[in-house]
Amino acid sequence: MAQKRGLTLVELLIVIFIFASSFGCFALALGAADELFAIIELKKAHSWLQGTFIEACQTGRPFILKYTTRSASTSKLYVQWLDTLEEDVFDSCGGCYFRGMSASESFSVYSPQWHTLSPGVTIKVTNGSKGSAKSLGYIIISPYCYITVRKHPPDK
Repeated sequence: MAQKRGLTLVELLIVIFIFASSFGCFALALGAADELFAIIELKKAHSWLQGTFIEACQTGRPFILKYTTRSASTSKLYVQWLDTLEEDVFDSCGGCYFRGMSASESFSVYSPQWHTLSPGVTIKVTNGSKGSAKSLGYIIISPYCYITVRKHPPDK
């Protein structure tokens, strides 16, 4: 009696199923990891903004917070100090993207004398630069410099 060599059709289908399900799980894990890294960048941006406001308040330095309001988002937030015209940049390196929700303004001015930001701003944070990107949350800075992160935009 000769011994069979090779795989039967059932065995071959089982091997293909195992590889396909492993690949699918791996692809899902990578997608979840990308979103997790984007949320970490959102938290870093929140901390960077808080640090900037604390520094400005303690040193009495005014600044302009610059952001984009166009349909395409950017991965950078800019702060230009008005006393030295020096510019600080938060760069998420493509981890997340920012877009101001204002229709008319693309910057806000911080006044250390009154500790206010005019106008207050809501910055939408997404995981991609295009309009179809998933929203991760909103960084909301009130005119009184209270900075919060929310999942949904504030009510009008």
